[in-house]
Amino acid sequence: MVVSHERGEQDAGTAAAVKPTLASIRKEWDWVKQGVEEILREQPKLTYRAEDVYAACLNEEAFLWVFPEGFLISTAEKDEYSGEHIFFFWLVWVKKRGQKTVIEKYVPFFAETAKEMGFKRIEARTNVSDLERSMLSDGWERQSATYTREI
Repeated sequence: MVVSHERGEQDAGTAAAVKPTLASIRKEWDWVKQGVEEILREQPKLTYRAEDVYAACLNEEAFLWVFPEGFLISTAEKDEYSGEHIFFFWLVWVKKRGQKTVIEKYVPFFAETAKEMGFKRIEARTNVSDLERSMLSDGWERQSATYTREI
């Protein structure tokens, strides 16, 4: 999972009741592209381009989820040895820093959604060290730079 945040003040809305929704990359691309490009600027070792993310979503190899704070793009990964399918958090972007992380806020939603879809595990990888404490305290397990959580 690649996470980025745009700096700004915290929203005072009632977004807590809103759940992430599956969205069309075509309809949302103008603002999602800005988030993807920000992630790529902040993490220059990533080798894909914003257009690769767009194409993956367009071809249903990845899925765009939107919520008031930003977006998450997920994929279905397959463990090459066990064959187990994994709901993978590929990219996460939020509009403003200082908010409760989307991981903490929306993992119950994504865990339940993944379980309903037949996944046995959710997974995220990140090099954003600020997230480690939050993820570990929320039931994730660190495996190198990969975080997994059984559902």
